Amino acid sequence: MERVSTVYGENIDKDHPLKSHPNPYFERDCFISLNGPWDFVLNNDSKIPDVYNDIIIVPFSVETALSGIGKNVSPSQYMHYRKTVSIPDDFVGKSGLLHFDAIDQTADVYLDGEKIASHDGGYFPFYIFIPLLKKSFVVSVVAHDDTRSSIFPRGKQSLQPGGIWYHSTSGIWQSVYLEKVPTDGFISSLRVMPDFDSEKVKVHAEFIGLKSYPSVSTFFNGQLVAKSSFDQDGNVTLDLKYDFFPWSADNPNLYNLVISDGYDIVHSVFGFRKISVAAKGDHHFLMVNNEPVFLSALLDQGYWPESGLTPPSDEAIVNDITVAKKAGFNCFRKHIKIEPMKWYYLCDKLGMYVSQDFVNGGSNYSRLLIRTRPIISFPLSDRNNALLGRATEGSKIHFISDMKETVSHLEGVSSILIWTIFNEGWGQFDAARLTKMLKELDPTRLIDSTSGWFDQEVGDFSSYHVYFRSPRILNDGLRILSLTEFGGFSLPIPDHDYSSKISGYKTFYTFESYNAAVSKLYQDSIERLISKQDLSISVYTQFTDVEEEVNGIITYDRKILKIDGGAMKTENAKLYSLYEEAFKKAN
Repeated sequence: MERVSTVYGENIDKDHPLKSHPNPYFERDCFISLNGPWDFVLNNDSKIPDVYNDIIIVPFSVETALSGIGKNVSPSQYMHYRKTVSIPDDFVGKSGLLHFDAIDQTADVYLDGEKIASHDGGYFPFYIFIPLLKKSFVVSVVAHDDTRSSIFPRGKQSLQPGGIWYHSTSGIWQSVYLEKVPTDGFISSLRVMPDFDSEKVKVHAEFIGLKSYPSVSTFFNGQLVAKSSFDQDGNVTLDLKYDFFPWSADNPNLYNLVISDGYDIVHSVFGFRKISVAAKGDHHFLMVNNEPVFLSALLDQGYWPESGLTPPSDEAIVNDITVAKKAGFNCFRKHIKIEPMKWYYLCDKLGMYVSQDFVNGGSNYSRLLIRTRPIISFPLSDRNNALLGRATEGSKIHFISDMKETVSHLEGVSSILIWTIFNEGWGQFDAARLTKMLKELDPTRLIDSTSGWFDQEVGDFSSYHVYFRSPRILNDGLRILSLTEFGGFSLPIPDHDYSSKISGYKTFYTFESYNAAVSKLYQDSIERLISKQDLSISVYTQFTDVEEEVNGIITYDRKILKIDGGAMKTENAKLYSLYEEAFKKAN
């Protein structure tokens, strides 16, 4: 993974990468980033080694160039991490929360040689309470990753990368940090639940060692707009009708929260945003804040040439969002990946809608289906269907658990409008049952139950993927019509391609021919589908090149924008206008 690199990877401070607090939704000022050099060993033994013969740069996965290791990890191997932590004097004698934001897939954590925690699941954070912090201590991690597992989610990771499958991500791949908390108690969790229609926000906090009258203060643009105390159950409702500023991609208004419990103070953010469906005439329309909004999206897989699934810096994320917005796009479909929380925060802050996929798993998917279904449309039941790669009960149970954890983890993100349960049938099972379950878990967002293939006639969307022909899809009048993948036009750029092998759906070799084809596709297909069929979402494949795939509107190294940004912005403005007209005409 060293063939190309972004400028952010080239200029990274390896001693202090990603050093800012990684979670603006639950942030303490008193924290220490533990990212940077750790001692490392990759071997076939699960026991803590006596000698560490290498250095790895955390939080970059073992396979990546920025980690300094750059090796593939086999299912028989174990990853051993060790760091001696020396803390400031004002941390000594206090309690601490040791945070790991993501380790793929399983991990045992040791403090000074004593095991203090175990965790499984490669996409979710966990923390460990340390009652009394010493001036110096040793943190060790033993991690294991079997990308072939039918139990754990894996997304696009593969031990045989190529085409639409990419290198694995193993071990620590998100930030590690230490927060200081008072020894007599702290704020352990927070739920922020804004209600657009009532113009109120409910806040629920969990406290360990609750003090008297913990409070919450709400600020907008630096001005205090509401303050109250939690009740004995940790609940409070704040009425903001006199200071109500809705959040949208065009006006990303965010409120800041400060939760105080004695000497423990936590910061958070939220926005007032509503996503709903309006039935008008014969069709259904997508509404944001009670107004019709067309989502012109890019499929965003969140990979980086030098760092895999880990964004190399906050500035790199800002650049991605800015490039997409300057071209007029208002949404990312976050494809089969859960990002670090800073990514979602920057979408909230800068104004970018998100359609969030759950991370797929299961056994190997049927090559017959993957090769034939994009060309030939046919129905398929997802009840006990081994062809879809979800044959074992354990795998199903794990997916449901991950679905619940994903919703809980990302609940407070304003920019997420849509959940996608299954993509193209990969690991699909019981879509009807899971859609009902998900709607009960989160009634505030819409659900794309089966993106692309094997519709079970549930969820809020009739969701299509069309690549090898002009999209000629019909609105059935029962759900929102969405084209959740299309395009995929490739333009290889010498010296900016990851591999000599290229993958895509149709290849062009000049900027002129590529841009002409993209423009024609939008004008002939997307404009027509909005005007004639009330299409509500289009998701162009894709935002960046990824490994062998060269069908991004920007190169993998983010150095060459292939699309004509000005022309695309004009086209997107037309799509938004056509959608508003279609909504007005519907009766």
